[in-house]
Amino acid sequence: MKVKDLIPIAVVLLLLNSCGKLTEKEKMEQTLKNYHQGLSLYQKGDYGKAAEKLRKAEAGMAYLTPNQIRKLKYKLALALYKDGKYEDAILELEDYITFYPTAPNIEEAYYYLIKAYLKISPDPWRDQTYTQKALKLINEFFVNFTNSKYLPQIEELKEEALRKLAEHQLLIAKFYEDYGYYYPAALRYEYVLITFPNEINEQIVLFHYIKNLLLVPKYAKKKEIVFQEKYKDLKEKLLKGELKDKKAAEKRLEFFSSQIERWKKIAKEAYQKGENDLQIYKQKYGEDKYYKLLLKIKNNERGIKTWIEKLL
Repeated sequence: MKVKDLIPIAVVLLLLNSCGKLTEKEKMEQTLKNYHQGLSLYQKGDYGKAAEKLRKAEAGMAYLTPNQIRKLKYKLALALYKDGKYEDAILELEDYITFYPTAPNIEEAYYYLIKAYLKISPDPWRDQTYTQKALKLINEFFVNFTNSKYLPQIEELKEEALRKLAEHQLLIAKFYEDYGYYYPAALRYEYVLITFPNEINEQIVLFHYIKNLLLVPKYAKKKEIVFQEKYKDLKEKLLKGELKDKKAAEKRLEFFSSQIERWKKIAKEAYQKGENDLQIYKQKYGEDKYYKLLLKIKNNERGIKTWIEKLL
């Protein structure tokens, strides 16, 4: 193809390019059109399409007033939330709260942000980071908006978050208990009793707490044996002269010895606490079936086996 044949093609491309390019006025008109259409669609409850239009308007924010930008940002966040796109809504709401902390609808923004975090929070079997974030925002809300009309709704969300966190902690405690990790289980049940008194069945949790305290000596004995064996092995190697760094070995022996004593102390203190709390249980709930079971465990804690041990 000759150069002279390329000229008409270049002219056509130039014309097409110039025709497709919007003027500043047209860009402004298109932005405002998308903005108003987005707000209209939101009012009609078509949240998915509203979000699409508002996103397009957001791309031309230079043509909007500060008040229009603020309104766009908020309606976009709500549209995303109401369309079930909670992760996207969280990003928009967090930005909104950061950039417009004194906005008239800031309390409502917090409300929807908290709800969005709870929406994406998984079941109690899994990590509760999002529930913790929701609870953190709830506490911020109570501090910053003491006279808010949203206080009743926020209280309900707090109860929901605490119930889920309590259930999560109980599942962890039960896991430890089922596998015979009685000391970690007791600590976890104690944490639940202290932290979530209104979200649990105190009688049942107290029963499991005392049960695990009474069984801690069984768990502690296993730990003690592990450190005794390590102490014995290292001591033999040291006496035979098999170790080059004798000082490091002696320090290690001291550590093993301290752990042996530590677990003896843990076993004694946990069992004593279990006995004391058993009397508290009796005073509160009487000699019911749980008390009788705890009494049986107290009198013969070595006969209790985990479900894993029963299978072996």
